[in-house]
Amino acid sequence: MDMLVALYPTLKALWVVCFLLVFLAMLWLVMRPSRKRDFERAGLIPLLDDRPEAPRDPSSAPPRDPA
Repeated sequence: MDMLVALYPTLKALWVVCFLLVFLAMLWLVMRPSRKRDFERAGLIPLLDDRPEAPRDPSSAPPRDPA
């Protein structure tokens, strides 16, 4: 247990370094120029129109309750 307590500051610093390396690797994977087209296409998804629905035939609707 004393050894773990003695290693705590070192492990704490290593955790920060590992987290930073993982973050930088993720950032590099996302921001590389070869992914630009994919992100531009994904950015247009909210602007695309949905497929139009077929018009409903009013005669096929269930009868409404007069109440």
